[in-house]
Amino acid sequence: MTLSEMREVLASRGIRLTKSLGQNFLHDGNQLRRIVAAAELTKADRVLEIGPGLGPLTEWLVAQAGEVLAIEKDGRLVTALRERLGSKSEVRSSKFEIWHDDALAFLRRERRDWSDWKLVSNLPYSVASPILVELAQSSKRRSEWW
Repeated sequence: MTLSEMREVLASRGIRLTKSLGQNFLHDGNQLRRIVAAAELTKADRVLEIGPGLGPLTEWLVAQAGEVLAIEKDGRLVTALRERLGSKSEVRSSKFEIWHDDALAFLRRERRDWSDWKLVSNLPYSVASPILVELAQSSKRRSEWW
């Protein structure tokens, strides 16, 4: 998805990006390729993407990984992404799932060991550190649940 395509989608939906959500869309194809290459993804990989926005990175992840779970806080973008990558009513497949949620709240609430997942994301700056701490501590918490 190019910058002009992103602008077109946002304009057609009357969406203005908000600084408070840390919305900063990655659109450079070279950077997207570098991120995906650095992740060394295979079809066996499970990927967590936080803040997919309109999904330019998500498209690459779905093509390379076995499973992608995306968490997006902005409901307007969730709708747009569902329309781009899946049907309006049902996006869930064996490959891609999107949740409309606050990622930090989701990670704190979800009782899951994320240690076998890869985080591949253009993290919102305002929550990057707390999200990384939550993910790092998830495997330690797993032993407390059982």
